[in-house]
Amino acid sequence: MKLSDLLVYKEIWIQCHDNPDPDTIGAGFALYSFYKEKGVPVRLFYSGANRISKSNLLIMTELLGIPLEYIPPEEALSFRTEGLLLTVDCQYGAGNVTNISAKNIATIDHHPMESGIVSNIRIRPELGSCSTLVWEMLREEKYPVDDNKFIGTALYYGLYTDTNQFSELFGAEDLDMRDALTVDARIMQKLRKTNLSLRELEVAGIAMKNYYYDPVDRYALIKTLPCDSNVLGLIADFLMQVGEIDICVVYNEVDDGFKLSVRSCIREVNANELAVYLTREIGTGGGHYEKAGGFISRKLYSERYSDMDTERYFKICLSEYCQSFELIMGADYSFPKGKIVKKYIRNDRPVMMVRPESFLTPGSKVTFRWGKTSFDIEVAHDEYWAIEKEGYIQRLSRKVFAENFEPVDEEIPTGYGGERGLPTVRNWQDGRVYSIVGYAVLCRPKDELRARGYRLTKNVKLFPEWSDSRYITGYTGDYLLESEKGNTIFIEPGDFFEDYYRPEK
Repeated sequence: MKLSDLLVYKEIWIQCHDNPDPDTIGAGFALYSFYKEKGVPVRLFYSGANRISKSNLLIMTELLGIPLEYIPPEEALSFRTEGLLLTVDCQYGAGNVTNISAKNIATIDHHPMESGIVSNIRIRPELGSCSTLVWEMLREEKYPVDDNKFIGTALYYGLYTDTNQFSELFGAEDLDMRDALTVDARIMQKLRKTNLSLRELEVAGIAMKNYYYDPVDRYALIKTLPCDSNVLGLIADFLMQVGEIDICVVYNEVDDGFKLSVRSCIREVNANELAVYLTREIGTGGGHYEKAGGFISRKLYSERYSDMDTERYFKICLSEYCQSFELIMGADYSFPKGKIVKKYIRNDRPVMMVRPESFLTPGSKVTFRWGKTSFDIEVAHDEYWAIEKEGYIQRLSRKVFAENFEPVDEEIPTGYGGERGLPTVRNWQDGRVYSIVGYAVLCRPKDELRARGYRLTKNVKLFPEWSDSRYITGYTGDYLLESEKGNTIFIEPGDFFEDYYRPEK
């Protein structure tokens, strides 16, 4: 579904979810602006038991000129539009939106599918905000969204609040929008300073008095009263100052599910990875190494865990996660006795190599953006990035690269990187974005690159010899290998291992 597909309707009613937040308001305002400029009669409204009263929302609608109407639920039930009802950041028939009678219904949302009763729909659960999805759709229509300061500020603030002040920002599209929008700095400064109410301060205090602590795995778990996601992050950040706590999860119940903030202050736990683990198959999660967040759909949770309360679910998942990985220190690892180790030879396939120190300083924090994927790394001294044709990225020490690969005078093949194309790298320090292809060379293995190893039957976290602060995750079915030259331990993904290696005869 494209925005231009909906221009056939004689009027469009854009509905935000009940108890609206900045994301639904910002996304709705951008859509309102688009259709108004197209000459379509349009309304932007919300319903539910309560009018908005939070100071940040009142300031947002006033300073940005957002014509958001409130329709009491008793009146909403008697309304009917013969045009189109467009629900934004929510889904028609879900628990967080008052049903309005409509002949035609469409949905734009970034939450997992809930009702499934709407034919015109655009859903992207992997995005950090609905504002990002609307930004993408406006760009598809060649609408100058990046040049409009009011719309830009509204979308920016929607993403800002839905990703806990960007601390749980991880998607490539989300990052792209944040960097592209024109934002009114004065209004954003005012909005940042009105994010917390006295009631939410009280919610945070009550929550921290009722925490659960596991002394074995050293994690804390807290369920709060209903509040904005930024309060979850505030509580989580506070917990990380407690010496006995290494990991924490703070969550609360919202109309359509549960929001959570995840923190880690130890190298053995990547908060991004843990957030994905906690929300797998029932929601979405992600973020950075130390800070992450997620959302769990109430509908999907009820289908899978109808007999389990959320506190028990999180306790079980946290214990499973902490105990399901074997830690491997690559610098001094030896294959266990009794383990069947096989020998392999790498096929003569070209690989794109990048030496990050040619354009970045060791210790720099950067974000890879590759299609719909992004992830953060810290540049290590004397490392190389090997980028395989299918899109898998392997980090190698300079020693391993020099012993096993050599540059070749060949052009990078068309289509390298698959559907996602070639990645870009954004330096956190100065915000500069680098096209990776400008620093890449095509390489081939020297002679026959040989390795020995075995297929994993348990998840592992490998700290490579060139980094003792960030690990590489290997999952059941991947391969743990040791190069014949250099005795370096590394991981190869099982999905396409046979394309890269063959058994030594």
